[in-house]
Formats: sequence, structure tokens, C-alpha cells
Amino acid sequence: MNASWSDLLTGSQLYWAISVFASVLQVFLLIGAFMGHGSDFDHGADSHDGSTTDSVKILSLRILVAFFVGFGWAGVMGHRNGMSPGSTAIAALISGVVFMLLMFVTMRLLMSMRDDGSLHYENAIGLRGQVYVTIPPQREGLGQIEVMLQGRLITASAVTDSDHALAPQHGIEITALMPPNTFVVKPTS
Repeated sequence: MNASWSDLLTGSQLYWAISVFASVLQVFLLIGAFMGHGSDFDHGADSHDGSTTDSVKILSLRILVAFFVGFGWAGVMGHRNGMSPGSTAIAALISGVVFMLLMFVTMRLLMSMRDDGSLHYENAIGLRGQVYVTIPPQREGLGQIEVMLQGRLITASAVTDSDHALAPQHGIEITALMPPNTFVVKPTS
């Protein structure tokens, strides 16, 4: 091991050490992300008002590691190709910044595509659907309706203020939401 390090010049040793360490750390971060432990130190942190923030920060661990991966490997390649130490350092810095910005943009795009997938029943007010199980008149009991909510066909409990029962397949419109998740519906013509 010492023989191979002694063959390398001092500048090259620094670039090799940075590139190997950062690459190994990047692999661990990737494995952690696949295992579901992909949070970064600044993602999901509590803000001063008690809410959580899910924005991507330019100085997060993943982005800094990406900088050092680009910096280290560009330094190794520059040194191997006979570039001067100053040119190698500039190329390594530029490469590190490019890697950092690519990681930042990629993470911002991925964060913008997130959706929690939760159904928000209040979004159903005003939607139309149909009766699934007969709804008794004057809120005398529960029936069920089918409605497309947030791209999903759901079946939910419902009551009506109508004077007559609403039979299956009858068209309805949702007018209100009663706790916990029961809809108030009216018949449509």
C-alpha cells in the first residue's frame, strides 16, 4: 500500500484521498436512500413556527458529498493527464461546483414531484357521484356513495336531507362533510 502511495505525487494523494472517501460516502448515502433512511440533515427540520420544511438546501450533506466527488475525481484525472497543479485545482473546483449544482437541481426536481397520497375528504364537496348503498331520507341513517376523489374511486358513508330515499345508481352531488368522514349529498336530476 505504501509503495503505491509513494509512487503518486503529493498533490495526487490529496485528490485520491478526497475522491475515494467522498465516493464511499456517496455509496453509503445511496444505500441508505434505497433502504428508506435517505433523509438529509437539513430536510424535514422543524422550523421556528413548528411546521416542517422539506426544501432542498445547497449546503446539505448529499450536495457537499457530490462536490467532493467531482472535485476529487477531476483532480485525479487532471493530475494524471499532466496538468499543472494550478490548472488541476481550478478544474477540480469547477467540476466540484458542477457536480454540486447537478445534485441540487436533481434533488429539487425530485422534491417537487413528491405527494403524500392522503385523501382529503373536504376536496369532495361539489363533486358528483352515484349512490352505492341506499341512503335513507331525512338523515335517518347512513348509505354509501361512490365518487372520484383525487383520481381515486372511493366508497364513503353518506346521508341526505331529501324527502325520499336515494336508490343505488342514483346520481348525487356532495354538499357538505360531517365528522368524521360522512358526506351530505343531494340528488341530481
